[in-house]
Amino acid sequence: MSEKHVFGSAETERKLNCLRAYLSAYSTALKAKNFSRVYIDAFAGTGSRTETRASLPFFDQEAQGTQEVTTPGSARIALETVPPFHSVVLIEQDPKKVTALRSTIADYPGNRAHIREGDANEIVKRICSRYDWHREKIRGVIFLDPYGMEVDWTTVEAIADTQALDCWYFFPLSGLYRNAPLDPVNLDQSKIDSLTRVFGTDSWRQEWYNETNHQDDLFGNATSGEVRAADVDRIEQWVHERLKTVFKGTVLKPLRLRHSKNNAPMASLFFAVSNPSPAAVKVASDIAGYILKAGISSQVRSR
Repeated sequence: MSEKHVFGSAETERKLNCLRAYLSAYSTALKAKNFSRVYIDAFAGTGSRTETRASLPFFDQEAQGTQEVTTPGSARIALETVPPFHSVVLIEQDPKKVTALRSTIADYPGNRAHIREGDANEIVKRICSRYDWHREKIRGVIFLDPYGMEVDWTTVEAIADTQALDCWYFFPLSGLYRNAPLDPVNLDQSKIDSLTRVFGTDSWRQEWYNETNHQDDLFGNATSGEVRAADVDRIEQWVHERLKTVFKGTVLKPLRLRHSKNNAPMASLFFAVSNPSPAAVKVASDIAGYILKAGISSQVRSR
């Protein structure tokens, strides 16, 4: 029996719909070009996702239960893209998920899919440095959908340095909240190191935290301290600006996704173009911009 990958909600499906729409349009746009098209999935999972949903009460309106629904994950979406990619690289570290991925690609004979087992950061950087992307006429899309704060800034830099990959980055806002608490008393060294690794700089602390005066001793004397002044909008904008320092093509305004239970911000879906060519930027940003705006509009209507 294959490994189930149980996760997600309607927001997950919207994220995957954005990816599905882009891969289809991207592959179609480059079909007539003399490029080898590659798709790289840095956290491929099992190829499918299983979600627990409320089942419809056909007879007893009070007896609504739940049901498991399995839908294509990012790997299957890539494998089903028409026109097909010349190469599909699926990266996964969990051995059980790797086994499930092997079963997944067996459903698509002749798909030129390759599984790379191991640390996504190291494998992505190795792939990015392996090719002369422009001389070898290779173009592609990479999907960064980490489980948490796994993506290193050096990996982001390597992707941008190819000047050939379009990047969808599902950036974990929830992870930022956990690692950048309002009260800096809770900002321990492991959290500081994690944020600095993700951003490649410690300037986030100066940007997000402000010195403040507060009365906190027994005699009412004012003492200075820090407090996180940056809210979710400011943090998201800071991440946007940080990505723009390495992606010389463009970085579009992200689609913010929310937790289904409390509507709290969960992640921001960024799209970045590494190719600085005006023609490449226009094609990619026109397609992705339309998709992201449609996703944002549907988010507004659903509230």
